[in-house]
Amino acid sequence: MGSKKYRNKIKTELVTQANAVPVKQNVKTPSSYIFKQTLSRIKQSVVSWRMALHEAEQEWYPQRVKLQQLYQDTVLNAHIEACMNKRKGLTLLKDFGFFSPDGKEDENLTKLFRKSWFKNYMNYALDARAYGYSLISLGDIVDDTFPKLNVIPRYNVSPERLTIQHFMYSITGVPFTDPSVKDDYGNRVMDWVSWVPTPSETGVSSCGYGYLYKIGLLEIFLRNLLGQNGDFVQLFSQPYRVGMTSKTEENEREELAQTLEDMGSSGWAILDPTDEIKFLETKLGGSGYEGYDNFEGRLEAKISKVILRHASAMDSTPGKLGNPEDVKEALEEVQKEDSQFFEDHMNEVGNDKFRVLGFNIPVGYEFKFKNDSEEFEHKKKENEVNLEVATIAKTMKEAGMKMDPSYFTERTGIDFEEIKEPAPVKPGFTPKQIDKLKNLYE
Repeated sequence: MGSKKYRNKIKTELVTQANAVPVKQNVKTPSSYIFKQTLSRIKQSVVSWRMALHEAEQEWYPQRVKLQQLYQDTVLNAHIEACMNKRKGLTLLKDFGFFSPDGKEDENLTKLFRKSWFKNYMNYALDARAYGYSLISLGDIVDDTFPKLNVIPRYNVSPERLTIQHFMYSITGVPFTDPSVKDDYGNRVMDWVSWVPTPSETGVSSCGYGYLYKIGLLEIFLRNLLGQNGDFVQLFSQPYRVGMTSKTEENEREELAQTLEDMGSSGWAILDPTDEIKFLETKLGGSGYEGYDNFEGRLEAKISKVILRHASAMDSTPGKLGNPEDVKEALEEVQKEDSQFFEDHMNEVGNDKFRVLGFNIPVGYEFKFKNDSEEFEHKKKENEVNLEVATIAKTMKEAGMKMDPSYFTERTGIDFEEIKEPAPVKPGFTPKQIDKLKNLYE
């Protein structure tokens, strides 16, 4: 049954390829390899969430289309988008540099990469942590930059086959890691794309599924909860309008019905003495929303835990009074992991790729993020210790004692010179002052 299904897919693919207009293949524009298709948005449910994983874990014909279809709706959630931006910002805002084997920074080389295109490159690479992988298209080089840098649609990339698929669900495509594969212009495909995979969590695939799969189920509940909450507000939070009349003529009854329907922020009505309008309120309207609010908070807390390692990471500001110290520790942990992830990618893949494309990165040089925060904390603690030693020295002086200079330098690392106090002046006029006085009275 399954083999027949895929034979039909291959047959459809071959027929479509035969009818397609031939395009000259150019690795600098990978879209020329892809037949244009739109990944439709469908209503996601627990069943579709499980089916996405089942499709990716198939033994013979694994695909990632349903996973990416799930992710494109998952990231529309405002809380998830905020968490993702916060997580990536922890790394994107760090300073970086290229360092020689002896640890000295090459400032000219660092300046070459401190541009917007490289920030976009980092952004797409870090997205792999969420989506499972990224295949970055570099595009043409213009003045040592890549102005057309972009990410290839993930539903057209097969991590298992390491190919750019011509069609969704295609089992053939263009290998992007094979050095022998070239485009119609003689360029090697692997030189103009950058592959950023993540480790597999289960061992079923050679590439991970990203943390968006783990929060996909939570987001489905969160999305449905929003609609359910809206229905609740409509049914129970707003008063129910009831019109009472003794009229029997249909047109007169319709007028009253229309009056009830049209009531808004400034509703009004003209009634006969026998007509009556009532607003019925439910007891649930005052507190029933709390169940939705509580569930929403718990879902968002779990999502924050997965992405930022702490339930309060989005609502707390580390370092301020009343916020737990473990929020800061959780964010630092995420920052270190993502920073190490990108450093490894650059030093194992990126440096060689940019070197092939003409960037003068000496062999042995490494890309590293600068530990500005760690250095700041170290200096802060060092200054606090130095201040304590200086306070002791001042107290000793006021008590008529003196701290050994060598001990002070040993504890603080600060070299200093003693202040030489001027010799005391004897009372009376100096010879020079006496001469000035003589001149005044002569």
